[in-house]
Amino acid sequence: MSADLSCPVCGAEFDLAVLFKSEESRKTFERLTASCSPLGDRLAQYAALAKPPKHKLGTDKSLRIIKTMLPDIERGAITWKGRDWPAPLRAWQVAIDQLLSKRNAATLELPLTGHGYLYAVLAGMADKQEAAQEQEREQAARARAHSSAAPTSV
Repeated sequence: MSADLSCPVCGAEFDLAVLFKSEESRKTFERLTASCSPLGDRLAQYAALAKPPKHKLGTDKSLRIIKTMLPDIERGAITWKGRDWPAPLRAWQVAIDQLLSKRNAATLELPLTGHGYLYAVLAGMADKQEAAQEQEREQAARARAHSSAAPTSV
């Protein structure tokens, strides 16, 4: 007797035994829970963005989608357009939330066919953070230069 289940988050339908039968699925699940538990719900929702309309998203496809991102999530960085960008867990949360908000507003073209859009959002966030840090460094350097150039009393 099989226990057909449907994920309440992404709608994937599967038999519970499938999750534990496949060694690869089990390892992916273990990596997911070990390295990015705060992302679990978001990753399931993100994987559902690859579901074509009027189709079911199978467990294997959901896990494949998540598995391709796990190395980047685990190392806390992505490679985008030939450059490595920092991508801590919090950035993944914010970026996925942005995509889910766009989905909810019907401004995201679905289904997604890869991670390009997500990685572009992550790289953009990292770029803005780098720019802000650079601006802070420049302001601090100007302040130091200004204070050392101030006339001293004799």
